[in-house]
Amino acid sequence: MPAAPLACAFRRMAPFFFLMGTFAGCIEYRPAPLAPARGAEDFAARRLDAVQLRGELRRLLPQASAWPPQEWDRAELLAVALTENPQLAVARARVAETRSREITAAQAPNPDLTLQSEYARHDAHPWLYGVELNWLLRAPERRRLDTEIARLDTGNARLQLMDEAWSVRNALAAALSAWESGRRRASLFDRLATAQDRLIALEQRRVEAGEDPPGELLISRQARIQIEQQQAELREAVDAAQAAAAKALGLPPQALDGIAVAWPDWGAPPAMGEAAQGEARERALLSRADLGQAIGDYAAAEAKLQLSVARQYPQFVLSPGYYWDHGIAKFPFDVGFTLPFNGNRGEIAEARAGRDLAGQRILALQADIYGQIVAAERAERIARASTDAAERQLQAALHQQQTTELGFKVGAADLQERLDAEILAMRAELEVIQARAQLQNSRNNLEDVLHAPLSGPELALADTMPSIVAGAGT
Repeated sequence: MPAAPLACAFRRMAPFFFLMGTFAGCIEYRPAPLAPARGAEDFAARRLDAVQLRGELRRLLPQASAWPPQEWDRAELLAVALTENPQLAVARARVAETRSREITAAQAPNPDLTLQSEYARHDAHPWLYGVELNWLLRAPERRRLDTEIARLDTGNARLQLMDEAWSVRNALAAALSAWESGRRRASLFDRLATAQDRLIALEQRRVEAGEDPPGELLISRQARIQIEQQQAELREAVDAAQAAAAKALGLPPQALDGIAVAWPDWGAPPAMGEAAQGEARERALLSRADLGQAIGDYAAAEAKLQLSVARQYPQFVLSPGYYWDHGIAKFPFDVGFTLPFNGNRGEIAEARAGRDLAGQRILALQADIYGQIVAAERAERIARASTDAAERQLQAALHQQQTTELGFKVGAADLQERLDAEILAMRAELEVIQARAQLQNSRNNLEDVLHAPLSGPELALADTMPSIVAGAGT
């Protein structure tokens, strides 16, 4: 074939070669079907001592002891929750989704391709065919702002993940506290039921001997029934607490059967000094996760306002093409743009109002956080005072029990007085456990509003937790 016809044929086929090259680079779709039944089975099979958890626990807590721990402390359980909780997995997937939007924002827009053809029957060269591209030239400033907005959305998704992690931590701490309180009260109720049974037997003998009226025996039996009811309610509360702890950990409830939880300072958290309390309050007012989200929303609103201002200037559309017009090669090049006669005033006004709204939300959230912290601090002080009062009452009851025991030994008190003093001391001890549970709940609430652990083994996770839950610490 001569060179000139060959070049002419190549020019004719060039658009089709271009199309073939474009579609050859497409990404292939790969299906990922779900199996809900398999997912339920896998979740039911989860265990706290699973081998795969060992590596995660050592990564988060290098100082962790042998596997599996004989007693689990709060830091180890929190590390399990950060790894296994399904809500945190959803939040991590949301971060990955928002990160993918950064790719979209950074990409140049795809051009529009138009193919044209025409046939003239009586012409010497009957065919007309051609190709035209419409290419939007996005201004570098608009591209930068779109990328910045996408980056801020990713930052907010990470902060939402952080906030969700604190919600999981708070739920886990509340469940473990209720579980510990229930177990301590259950042990005491068993002792109280035994003492009440001894008192009923004694009253039975005294009534049969005519020493006491039958009403005294009835009162003792009613007290025993009340103890049984309280034990039943307590067993239900303990089961609910175990289920709540399992939910926070991302495990089935049966996975926690038989485990031992170590919480030596439960109900007696160390008091905070004024300096440490002020530092924690200031840190929360400046860098809490939900406040970070509000600040991110304001930055995104600021970028959207800049983008709205940039849109009042025209964008250009380049339209190069190629036509084989009945034997004549043509190379048109068109330029189009939108005339912004309205100055984009409406969008700018909306963006400016959105920025003002985001700023007011920051101030409102800071005020709300400040109120939450002050209320939580006062609640802890009140709970600590109530615990001190309950402790004093217990000491008085124990002193009375010792006095009665001494009187019983020397014959100044009878067996009934001895049992009454013993039961009174145990009921005072129950009041102390209840007061300590309230104090611990107050401390948990204070830590939650501060978004910072204040004592205990969780301090080992305090510095690494933000990067871990955000997926940057792996």
